[in-house]
Amino acid sequence: MGKSRHDYSFRPEPRWEEGRFVPPGPLPIERSVSDWDRIDWIRYLFASSKNPIFGQTVESLEGFDDVATGMGRTFFTPSHPDTIRETFVAKADALRLSGIRNAILKPVLREGLLTSEGERWKHDRRALAPIFTPRHVNGFAQGMASTTEGHLDRLLSKETVAFDQVCVDLTYQVLSDVLFSGELDGGRQASLHDIDRFLSSMGRPDPFDLTNVPQWVPRFTRIGRMGIVKRLRTRIGQLGENRRTRIDTGETVPDDLLTLLLTSTDAGSDPLSEDQLVDQLITFIAAGHETTSRALTWLFYLLSQDTEARARLEDEVDGLDITQPPQNWPDALPFTRACLDEAMRLYPPAPFLSRELNRDETLAGKALPEGAIVFGNLWMVHRHRQLWDQPDAFVPERFLPEAKTKIGRFQYLPFGLGPRVCIGARFAQIEAMILTTLIARRYRLSLDGPHPWPLARVTIRPEKPLMMRVEKR
Repeated sequence: MGKSRHDYSFRPEPRWEEGRFVPPGPLPIERSVSDWDRIDWIRYLFASSKNPIFGQTVESLEGFDDVATGMGRTFFTPSHPDTIRETFVAKADALRLSGIRNAILKPVLREGLLTSEGERWKHDRRALAPIFTPRHVNGFAQGMASTTEGHLDRLLSKETVAFDQVCVDLTYQVLSDVLFSGELDGGRQASLHDIDRFLSSMGRPDPFDLTNVPQWVPRFTRIGRMGIVKRLRTRIGQLGENRRTRIDTGETVPDDLLTLLLTSTDAGSDPLSEDQLVDQLITFIAAGHETTSRALTWLFYLLSQDTEARARLEDEVDGLDITQPPQNWPDALPFTRACLDEAMRLYPPAPFLSRELNRDETLAGKALPEGAIVFGNLWMVHRHRQLWDQPDAFVPERFLPEAKTKIGRFQYLPFGLGPRVCIGARFAQIEAMILTTLIARRYRLSLDGPHPWPLARVTIRPEKPLMMRVEKR
C-alpha cells in the first residue's frame, strides 16, 4: 500500500498520556476527504462497512462542519456545538431519517420508535412518553437492584469471565424481570443467543447501503440474519398477546412496562396492533438492553486500567447505605456517575445520527441540496481536539459537578438530541448506576487478555470477548 493511503488495519497500542490512560482505537485518516480519489472512497466504504468508526479524519477532528462529495452523494458532518444545535434542533424539520440508516435498521425494527417517521412516530412518541416519566422509572429501581443482586454471583462465579457477555446477560435479566416480569424468558439461553446475534449483526451496514444501489438488490451480508429476527419477533409477539388476553379477561397482571404499553391511553387512539407492539418491544431491546450493557463493559475495562479511579469509585460505592437506596442514584454517587459519563464519552452508546435533508437547506452557512446526507458522528464530536482536553484519554474528573458546567450542552450527547432524543435516557442512567454500584461493591475486575478493539454496530462493542479476571472483594 502506498504511503498516500490510510492503513485501516493498523491498531495502535494503549498508552498513558500526562498520567491518563488512552485506550486503543482507530487513528484518524491524514488525507483530507477533498483529496480522495475513487480508490480512496471504495476502500473507505468497505472499511466502514466492517467498522463505521474508521471514518474520522485529522481535518474533521481539528476543524468543524465538513462537507464532502463522493460516490454520487453530498455528505455534511456537523461537529461544532452551534451547528449541531442548528442542525438537529433548530432545523430538525428539514431532516428525515437517512436511507442508509433505514437500510440498516428498518428490516429489523420496522416501525419502532427508532425507525418510524411522520404521524406514526409522533403518535408513538406521545403514547410512550408517559411510560418513561421519572415516577415510573424510579419505581423500577428497586426491581433493578433485586434482579442484579440475584444474578451477580452466578455470572461472576468463575476466576475469568468474558465480561462483555456478563453485561449482556445481566442487562437482559433486568429487561426481562423488571420490564416484562420475567415472561420474556422463554428459554433464557436461547433468547440470549438470539438477542446477541441479532444485536451484533443489526448495526452492520452492507457496502451497498452506503451507495445508491437500490434496495431490491440482495444484500449478502444479511444472509442468515432474518431467521434470527423472525424467531425473536415470534417469541415477543406471543408474550404480548398472552399479556393482552390476560388484561382483556380482567386477570391481575404485573405492573411492568409491557402492561403500561398495552394500557396506555394518553395518545387517545386505538391500542397498538400486534405488529406495532412487537416493533416497539424489539426497539426497547435494541435501544435499551444493548446500550446499557456496552456502557458497563467499557466502564469496567477503563477502571481496570486506571486503578486510582477504580479505588476512588470503590470508596464511594462502599459508603452508600444500600439498605436505604437513594431517590436519585446519579446525584448520590457523583464520582461513579462521572466515570460512567466519561466511559460514554469515549464509547458513545449511539455513536451516529444519520439523517437526510428533505429540502435544500443552509447549515453552518453552507448551501446543501435536498437529499444530502447529514451525518452526526458522536464518536468524533466526543473526541474533537478543539472541544476536549486530552480527548482520547479517560479523565472522569471532567464530569464532576464543579467541572461539568464547562462542558457545552451540544458537545456531549450520549443519548442524542432534538425531537428524537432517547426517550429512555433516564431509565438507562439509573440502570447503569445501580448495576455499576452493585458490581463494584462486591467484585474487582482486572483485564486478563488483549486490550479490546472498539467495533461499531448499533452501539460500540468490543470486537472480541473482553476477558476479565474476577476478584471477590
